[in-house]
Amino acid sequence: MNARGIAGRLLVGVSVVVLLGGCATGATFSPSPTPVATATPPVPVASPSPVATPTPAPTPSVVETDDIAYETANPVLVPGMLDVYAPTTAGPWPVVVMFHPLPSQVSKDSLIELARKVADLGFVVFVPAWGHPSDGRYGSAGGAPTYDQLLAQNSEAACAVAFAQAHAAEYGGDPATMIVFGWSSGAGVGAMVVFARPEPTAGCLADTTLGAIDALVTWEGDWILSREALGWDNLLAADSRLLVNDTPWPYVAEHKDVRVVMLVSEHPGDSYEREVGDPWADDSWLAARDPSGVLRRQLEANGAFADGTLDFVEVQELLFSVLQAQGNPVSLDVMPDSTHYTLSDAGWKVFLAAFPKAAARD
Repeated sequence: MNARGIAGRLLVGVSVVVLLGGCATGATFSPSPTPVATATPPVPVASPSPVATPTPAPTPSVVETDDIAYETANPVLVPGMLDVYAPTTAGPWPVVVMFHPLPSQVSKDSLIELARKVADLGFVVFVPAWGHPSDGRYGSAGGAPTYDQLLAQNSEAACAVAFAQAHAAEYGGDPATMIVFGWSSGAGVGAMVVFARPEPTAGCLADTTLGAIDALVTWEGDWILSREALGWDNLLAADSRLLVNDTPWPYVAEHKDVRVVMLVSEHPGDSYEREVGDPWADDSWLAARDPSGVLRRQLEANGAFADGTLDFVEVQELLFSVLQAQGNPVSLDVMPDSTHYTLSDAGWKVFLAAFPKAAARD
């Protein structure tokens, strides 16, 4: 936090005593008497005006650099830009790449407050814009996604991480500790980068391969198992290839060393709550997402189907169970009195504590 000086004022009062002299006169003086000098009173000294001590400008703890190009010539998406938030004190600091929610609704500017507060903890934070098709999020008029668009989206996100790894030292960062954060759909693309490790887009202004990623922090990712928007049920039933580009489930077993800190809000809302129906029916919307039945059996064991609905918090609990069972360092932390879109004071404390934990500084 910035300290502000308190200016004081010094008022110096000066008292001046003025003494006046006079003389007596006699009756027998000559017609032209010598004038008697009257004492000249001292010139009063003016009281000085109060002296104001200037208030020093607060020293910023974080410096922001905006709109840096990290990839070009992407044939599917608008070329990506990112912002960097870095401590003003010397590092080297761990590095965080933050992915914002659904691009059609928000932008990288939605993460300004989060990024500044994380940087103030002692992290160099990169915030990329990601997944911006020129004519809508997915195809014409923001329609349903295609396999190639999802692949381009993940490749662009991978490029942002590769760029952060390549340029972190310029801002005092240490890419030897690399953390990816995602919020909502940003958690989905972040998880794809961490677990699926897509190849960065051909227009990437960094290395063409990803370096090591140490940790993933998520704030209520969708994870596709509870998603209903954009006609996903029919899309997945018609083209199961979409799964490999939009959910980390096929890849989590390959990365048992990744540290994962999962955050859920105490009152997330029911945006992605769905009726389960018969999860074991061949035409079930869950069957299209989980052809082998492995995830449905785990959801059933976790009691997720007991109330007849499935939401993205229960899917987070499923991911926690899977990661814990395979040995990943993983935690699932609740942010009190918070929603999917807002953080209370108590929620902020839990949110900010996630990053030292991800950097293994706890």
